Amino acid sequence: MPEFIILGMFCLVGFLLYLGFNAIRYTRQTTLHKALLERFASAQDLAAFLETSAGQRFLAELSSGAASPFQSVLGSIQNGILALFLGAGFFPLGGAFKDGRVVMGIGIVLILVGFGFLTSALVTYLLSRWWGLLPGRSKPPEK
Repeated sequence: MPEFIILGMFCLVGFLLYLGFNAIRYTRQTTLHKALLERFASAQDLAAFLETSAGQRFLAELSSGAASPFQSVLGSIQNGILALFLGAGFFPLGGAFKDGRVVMGIGIVLILVGFGFLTSALVTYLLSRWWGLLPGRSKPPEK
């Protein structure tokens, strides 16, 4: 049992480091894109840049970061299910420690985060359908 606990802790630390490095990379990339866009003096300069091959690559890179509503809903569902199972995995670990309440508290927090992601996915899905961004029911009839 202690081997599983140590392995789980290493996996958790690795996952947190992965999330941290991704956040730093995203922030740097966003700052670089913003600085590049600010260098153009006029809309004509920007339009001329976007017609070049480098401008096309820049535009493709910008558009690849934008997720469709469907991708956003699926991502939230994936994160929610992952957090729910990760949180549920902390409950059996609680018995291995002298004071298992702390470990079980972490599990409860992760389960609540999972429910938060799933709620976010549901709200995103409903709003996207209501606004006509997804196939199905579109905007409500106007009066």
